[in-house]
Amino acid sequence: MTTQTWLAALRARSYLLGPWLAVIALLAVLPFLAGLLPIVRFVRERIDIALYPEEVRVEGLYVYQNPWPFPVIQGFSIPLPVDATHPMPIELVAARLAPDAAPIPIRNILGQDGFDLRFRAHEEVKVLVRYRQLAPTREARYLLLTTRPWRRPLEHAVYTLTPHGVALAGSNYDLRQGAPNVLAFERRDFMPPDDWRFSWEVDPR
Repeated sequence: MTTQTWLAALRARSYLLGPWLAVIALLAVLPFLAGLLPIVRFVRERIDIALYPEEVRVEGLYVYQNPWPFPVIQGFSIPLPVDATHPMPIELVAARLAPDAAPIPIRNILGQDGFDLRFRAHEEVKVLVRYRQLAPTREARYLLLTTRPWRRPLEHAVYTLTPHGVALAGSNYDLRQGAPNVLAFERRDFMPPDDWRFSWEVDPR
């Protein structure tokens, strides 16, 4: 086969190359857009949980940093503690913590809630996530082991519980009294060894 014949054959089949390249490119970026692999760094978080007789209300502030000198897009999953006695949370919202920031659209891929964020070069982004979850057995958990896939410990993390008409019955992390009616624990260089599990009972007072 001459060079001219080979080039002609290649040009004739080039229409097949475009779709394959598009599929390969999509498969290459999909783990990042789905939040399965990190491009950016997860550096800090503050989790405030309000306890009520039949539910918990969670507010999480998450801080991410783009370490690269160019813009990136990162997908994030929102791991939620759902099981037989803890239904899917309701009123799930996310927003960048910035003046006049609109809510971040939440998508659902294969049953996993998540969202995408664009980062400028070396940008730090703060994201606020809120949800409510019914807890009829008066015990719940906050997922901390999901920090491990980020492959780095959190530089700083603060976790609080605020009872409303209830009394704390137990926690697998030791809590200290913070502000009035607030129990908390705080860690630096934190790679969680376990999820945070806690229980409560109706305050008889």
